[in-house]
Amino acid sequence: MLTSSGLPARLFPAALAALVLLLLLGGSRPAHALAEGDVSFTVTQSPAAPATVQVGSEVTFTVTATVAVSPGVPPLLFEFTYPTGLHFVEGFSTPASVTCTDNTPSPGTVRCSYGQVPVGNLVDLTLRFTITANSTTSAANAVMRAGPSDGAPDSAANGGDSFVGAGTLTVFSAAVFTIGGSAAPSATFERAPVTYTATIQNDSGAATGPFTATVDLPNAIVEAVTCSSGTGSVTGSQAFCTNASLADGATLTITITLRPDNTAAGDDIAPVLSAPALGISGITLPAVTVHEVGLQRTSGAPAVGSPITVCTAAVPADVPNSAAAGAAQPADATLLIGKESASPLLQLSDFSVTGPGVGTVAAASGCGSSQSGVTFTPSASGTYTITASYNVGGTNVLVIEVPGASNPLPVLTSISPNSAVAGSGPVTLALTGSGFVAASEVRWNGVPLASVTFNSSTSLTAVIPAANLAAPGTASVTVFNPAPGGGTSAPQTFTVTAAASKLAFTTQPGNGVAGQPLAVQPVVAVQTAAGATVTSDSTTIVTLAISGGATLTCTGGLSKTVTAGVAAFTGCTVTPAGTGYTLAATASPALTPATSAPFDVTAAPPTVTSQLTFPAVSGPVPRSRLAFRVESGTLAPTQVRLVIRRASDGKYWNAAAAAWQNDPVQNVMTAAGSARWELPVVGVDRRAFRGTSVTIEAFATAGGTEYRSAATATIAVR
Repeated sequence: MLTSSGLPARLFPAALAALVLLLLLGGSRPAHALAEGDVSFTVTQSPAAPATVQVGSEVTFTVTATVAVSPGVPPLLFEFTYPTGLHFVEGFSTPASVTCTDNTPSPGTVRCSYGQVPVGNLVDLTLRFTITANSTTSAANAVMRAGPSDGAPDSAANGGDSFVGAGTLTVFSAAVFTIGGSAAPSATFERAPVTYTATIQNDSGAATGPFTATVDLPNAIVEAVTCSSGTGSVTGSQAFCTNASLADGATLTITITLRPDNTAAGDDIAPVLSAPALGISGITLPAVTVHEVGLQRTSGAPAVGSPITVCTAAVPADVPNSAAAGAAQPADATLLIGKESASPLLQLSDFSVTGPGVGTVAAASGCGSSQSGVTFTPSASGTYTITASYNVGGTNVLVIEVPGASNPLPVLTSISPNSAVAGSGPVTLALTGSGFVAASEVRWNGVPLASVTFNSSTSLTAVIPAANLAAPGTASVTVFNPAPGGGTSAPQTFTVTAAASKLAFTTQPGNGVAGQPLAVQPVVAVQTAAGATVTSDSTTIVTLAISGGATLTCTGGLSKTVTAGVAAFTGCTVTPAGTGYTLAATASPALTPATSAPFDVTAAPPTVTSQLTFPAVSGPVPRSRLAFRVESGTLAPTQVRLVIRRASDGKYWNAAAAAWQNDPVQNVMTAAGSARWELPVVGVDRRAFRGTSVTIEAFATAGGTEYRSAATATIAVR
């Protein structure tokens, strides 16, 4: 059967459907490959490059397009291949008709489809990205295509299309900021008030956007924070400045009020600064040194019925049963007061003693200047705890074990002497400590010495045989008390040194000023051939001499007897000024002499004089009549020089170069009559002084002596 169109009836529905589809797809317009000029488009980047931005900020690309020749059936596509450092957020048009898909047709490309487009202006398209790292855009990033398979895209890198604002976006990093921190005071005690100031100075050349700065203060109780920009807040041991911002050259100042926490060992506070949006992460700032109050047992070995006295003192390390590390009480009441007494010197009420038989606790005497403590007599053996409480919760604790009838554990605190020269004869050794008994042994590297005239519970004497001192090396000296109780003390080190061979400067002389003590005073040591100081030597005489015909003087003279192998000279001065001086050290008895490293001695600074004065100036000086003047009084100098410093930036005027510079320069003045000197500013040089305020200081040479004006003057120039 045929239809009226001549088609078989069975084919008519399919043909009709094909005809409808063809009409819907614009069959009257054939597919058109996009050619240069078919579509004109412009991509505008904001912010325009080059720009300095912060991580997390946004960059947008606005696409405007005009269709001159429609591609027909294929949809018009805009593709943007974005560089590493950008993260795609969204793409949208106004009105909303364009759809955008990320990572299509390949990773790092956004494809936006306008659909089938007629001739004319298209809707504006906006692509939004966040910035994660440094990135660079270029015209090659953007293309227009007629359908996904179009192999000849219209590119902003050629033809009449354009990419406005492309280029490098540089994110902020810690290197473009100056970061600092300081504490007032820089050293204190647990729970005392401290003000910590952290700063971030913007040296990047660009303003930042809003950011958050965090200062982490471990071992601190943060009470308040103020910020020169943004809002301050506190969470635990962290201080925050939120919504802060910095203009180029501006400084964020974070002022934190805190108290060091009460830790087991008086842990210091090491602040850490972070501002991730600025590329600042984990910057450690100068620390706050935190002390506990040191506690020292000053009485004899603990025993039932024997008084125990504990005093505050400077104690470098914990010693079981004897000392708790910490600092002595300071004179400054802002650093430490008694928790209970509120006194700048800890009182009896600020100490507590607990244990099985404390009895009466009294204030200690003889604790040293500006120190205090407690004394008590234990009536039973066991553990006793002495606690010092200060400020608003700081503490330090000393635990003392009081033994019963058994032998105590010996404590060896020092030996004398603690060294000898190899090959010397027997040495008598004095041992000082506590807990010594008649049966105590003195052990040399764990082996008991044969000869030990027990003196008291704090003193022993032993003889080291010559055989033990035959060769250089070190030995461990301990005291052992037998059972019951007893035990072995912590060791002290005895050093057997090689024989003296030479002198050496262990501290080189520093540069100095003629007639004044050198910045670093020389120290000379008696050493072995291998360079070890012979600490057992306290008899050698070291004498200093100087090169170059100069004069050397030292406090106490140029000859000094060594102490423990070292001669430390003090008050050494050299005249006249000169360069490349060296010191020679010789010894008696004779050893190989030593020569110091070269050092320089400069002339003494100018003498301050009130003869150099500046005529009074009323109001701002017009630059058309700008001339600086100095009166030299009765000084009669042969030369007068003027230092001119600009107040706005601290730079100095160089009259010879007619320019401002960073380093000071002394401009030579011209004699302008009796006791009057002048430095005029003429011609185009006057422009450099427009609207400035300067400070001037005068220098002069008279009779071979250098002088400096006692005062300075400030002059405004209009």
